[in-house]
Amino acid sequence: MDTKPRWISVLARAAVVSWLLVSPCRATVPAVYLVQNSGWMEPFYNDPASKFRPLLTDLIDATARTGDPVVIASFNQDGQLPNRRSPEVLLNGAYDPAAAAGALRSLDLPVRPNGRLTDADFNGALSAGVNDLLARRSGIIWLVTNNKNSPNNSQEVVRNTRAFAEALRSNLSLPFVVAYPLRLAVKGRLYSETGLIIYGIAYGDDAVPELRALIRGPSLTQLFSDPPVQLKALERAPLVFTPQTVAPATVTTMPLPGGGILVRDVPGGGVTLRITGTLRSDYYPQVIDQARATLHWAQFDPAPGTDAPSAAPSAAIEPDRLRRLAPLDVLQDVTLTLTLPALPRPNGFAGIFADSATFTGVMEIALDGLELSLQDEFQRKIGQVAALDQLPDVFFDYRRLSAATTELPIQIDVRYSLAPLVLTLALLLGVLAATAGTVWLLRRTREYSVPLNGRTQRFRLKPFQPQDVRLPDGRIVRVVGTVFGSPQTSTIDPQRRV
Repeated sequence: MDTKPRWISVLARAAVVSWLLVSPCRATVPAVYLVQNSGWMEPFYNDPASKFRPLLTDLIDATARTGDPVVIASFNQDGQLPNRRSPEVLLNGAYDPAAAAGALRSLDLPVRPNGRLTDADFNGALSAGVNDLLARRSGIIWLVTNNKNSPNNSQEVVRNTRAFAEALRSNLSLPFVVAYPLRLAVKGRLYSETGLIIYGIAYGDDAVPELRALIRGPSLTQLFSDPPVQLKALERAPLVFTPQTVAPATVTTMPLPGGGILVRDVPGGGVTLRITGTLRSDYYPQVIDQARATLHWAQFDPAPGTDAPSAAPSAAIEPDRLRRLAPLDVLQDVTLTLTLPALPRPNGFAGIFADSATFTGVMEIALDGLELSLQDEFQRKIGQVAALDQLPDVFFDYRRLSAATTELPIQIDVRYSLAPLVLTLALLLGVLAATAGTVWLLRRTREYSVPLNGRTQRFRLKPFQPQDVRLPDGRIVRVVGTVFGSPQTSTIDPQRRV
């Protein structure tokens, strides 16, 4: 797993800059770089052709941005050097490439008063990195080591090394751990080495998405030839589903930024969606020898202002058996079948006018009966870096794993039928038209011809407007306008006329 040359093409650098500019803003967590400078690291420091320091420069360049809080420190075993602590802080502050380069130039290979090189305390370095350098705040620890201790070291050194391996495995405050085994052949005055290991250790849950983003981002993927070895959290997020097509044809789908599925134009009256895409194994260097896959809803949230659907959605995945899926291999033609009930409109009068709503949820792809093995090609490469029996046990924890889960966020953009809106608008227009017609009818003046006492008299009256006429014989006749038809006439007693 060789490192790539220091120089990077102008186009590659431009791609990195563009990614940083368009990628979503991420919360910055501090980074600590712990570099081993004990005895077994001697050839990395003393070989005139060693690319060790350029590698460290590239690592920090790829994982920190200007202004990010960083600590660069060397470590061996505390208490072996008079007036020097381990870890020894070389830089603590906002990241600046020039300051980081100066700190790396000050890295040395110290010698104890008895003339011997120092021992290493991996667990002490990790503990100090968490408690002192990070001050127990969430952050990422990059630990650079050749992963070796002398077989003649004291029992204290042996205990510390075992404690380091156990911390990586079981400390719940270290939820996500990866490692880059790198081939880097060096020959010093005392020893020769073929490679080293860079651990990426997330301390605290807030550091996990940051570390995941870094190892998947272009900076590290351009720096290292191979992806990192996943050591911890193998039970979480081993798969990546990428949607391609969906049925029915009136619906569309695409990946959500950061992973997941966006489905648009889903009819609100209930539908079965068949989303076809690819399924990639994110395990490295593990092969999925076999596993049973199931898909279920872990969460389904109604759109704002809507009630929960009357029935729960269901889900299934096909194929439901995975066999011999190599690291980072892609399985084609994977189909997710989602049966959605009728999705309610927003509540109240506003719901009549709503033509769309957004429902969100989380599906889970669960792997059971999971069996993993190491890729043959990886075993060949790691043999060029370190003997398998020198690796911490956490490198082999995949053997204990029998189940894993991948969360798959989903956003469903629903389109509602316009029929209720059209009907409501039609009713409103009808009411308005009826009201306007009624007002016009009530306000219009009509001319009436009314025969009275053998003569025809003309009246211009509005609906319900009365007009009294005194006849020659003294009677009073009241004529009242109507909305339709002939006017109403009645005789009024002169003595009771109002």
